[in-house]
Amino acid sequence: MITCPSSWAIEIEIDGELFEVNRINQHVVIASQAFGTTRINFGIVVGSDEVVLISSMMRRNAQSVEELVRHVSGKPITKVLVIDSDPFHHHGSSYFRDRGATIIGHENLTTQGVTIDISFSEELLIDAGTETIRMTHSAAHTLDHAFITLEKSNVVFAGDALRNDWLIYAGPNGWPAHISALREIAFEQADSTIFVPSNRGQKVSTSAAELNKIIGIYEGFSELSQKLAHEGLSANAIADHQDIKSLLQGLERYDEFVTYTIHHVEDVFRSGL
Repeated sequence: MITCPSSWAIEIEIDGELFEVNRINQHVVIASQAFGTTRINFGIVVGSDEVVLISSMMRRNAQSVEELVRHVSGKPITKVLVIDSDPFHHHGSSYFRDRGATIIGHENLTTQGVTIDISFSEELLIDAGTETIRMTHSAAHTLDHAFITLEKSNVVFAGDALRNDWLIYAGPNGWPAHISALREIAFEQADSTIFVPSNRGQKVSTSAAELNKIIGIYEGFSELSQKLAHEGLSANAIADHQDIKSLLQGLERYDEFVTYTIHHVEDVFRSGL
């Protein structure tokens, strides 16, 4: 176990996998695994005598994640919280279950073939001793998504409901429902709360003020895409429209991902025009 100040950031390589580790306080760590130019966040909550893992990451990397947790905490993983049915949140869960961990997530996960041990419908509270963890079902991204709030630390793990570097995919509930879910969780939290996305760019987390700006971009993109569609523009023409480009240029990875804008326009179309 590392003995360090209450807040720090380091990079650790384990079995060829690169992890960025950001300690928020003595018991909350935001870890990020590198995948090319993208980093994917997961959470480590160090309880009184256990670790609660937020998102399991992929099965092939589960041993590396386990070693990382041991490195920063010295305690066993007893619970794995599944944010939604995207693979990075649950694919490694079986590895940890085989070692005694309990897998917890929204009840709709089972319809996506995700095995969980404890399910909930709307909300679930977990007392980890050092932290009170609240899992709240939302309409963002998937039918099984949950925001995970660390109430003592003012940290929200948003999973794929949020990207701080580019656009999201709203999923089956559509863009209005996704945006409403983000607005609701933002409204419920203190101004000092930090929001942790799943996929990220340079920044590990997002402040409440930054989140509100991002929500504004999401909403503007959805409304502008619909407006241009009603004017008769195709998805390709909308993606290439100067007003769309101007709106998105403030996002960190615009230059890298601008060619994928059309897929997000089509995602808006699936919400209904």
